[in-house]
Amino acid sequence: MNILLPVSLGVSFPDAVSLAIDVAKTHDAKVRILSVVDQGEIRRVEEGARPGAIHLAKHAAEEVEKRLTEEGAALVREAAHRCDLAGVQVQGEIRQGEPEREFIAAAGGSDLLVAGIASHFAPGLEDAPGRFVLSMLREGGIPVLLACSPFRPVGTVVVGCGGGIRTERTVGAMTRLSLWKEECRGILLAVDDSPEKGESRLSTPRQLLADAGYPPWEERVIPGPRHEAFSAFCEAEKADLAVLGGWGEHWWDNLLGTSITGRLLQEGRRNVFLYM
Repeated sequence: MNILLPVSLGVSFPDAVSLAIDVAKTHDAKVRILSVVDQGEIRRVEEGARPGAIHLAKHAAEEVEKRLTEEGAALVREAAHRCDLAGVQVQGEIRQGEPEREFIAAAGGSDLLVAGIASHFAPGLEDAPGRFVLSMLREGGIPVLLACSPFRPVGTVVVGCGGGIRTERTVGAMTRLSLWKEECRGILLAVDDSPEKGESRLSTPRQLLADAGYPPWEERVIPGPRHEAFSAFCEAEKADLAVLGGWGEHWWDNLLGTSITGRLLQEGRRNVFLYM
């Protein structure tokens, strides 16, 4: 397995490094750490010069590029050192360009992207929440594992069974990578006021797990408003990670608090595995 770990300026990047190492050790995977020097930021510095100050603007842009390269290299070295200490295969790389585009291009040779929930890639400001993750889900074509809480080993995994194609695709992506197949407690969860309808939502994930050689997982059907009930269940069962079928018709800030995915990301109590 090849894991892509984008270097970000967010406070949760160290947790993403820990999560990537944890998955890599379990699956004998290789971690590719990628830092992108934002050429857009450098161009903005150079183009912001007043008339007659082009030389100064170019010098300022060069200084910005040097600083961003050094900062990215330092983060790559630190993350690579942590991988080395853990015995994980690692490759570090620095590119220049537009961060989102470069990360999406790099995803083509990777099986899983691990990122921090508070990640941002533009110097001096944070990305609009969720835009990068949504772009990776829609255009990168690989599953995304988000470090949404301080790192802890994954002991309990809850799969949200919505009954649609997204659930099938997400569980399929998880089983193709054999993620959390052993040494963890797995729960298939459907939230529905009708026990019969809830039970029907569990059938496809159950079959996908069985076909991939997973041991039988626990199954639960609970009533209630979906985002509230799912969150409360994960809290009660001390879930470390939730597996959810992407999300997708609106941007993150339109969904926070009104969807299961948005609710869990807002709470920041457990990691989240997403695919679309």
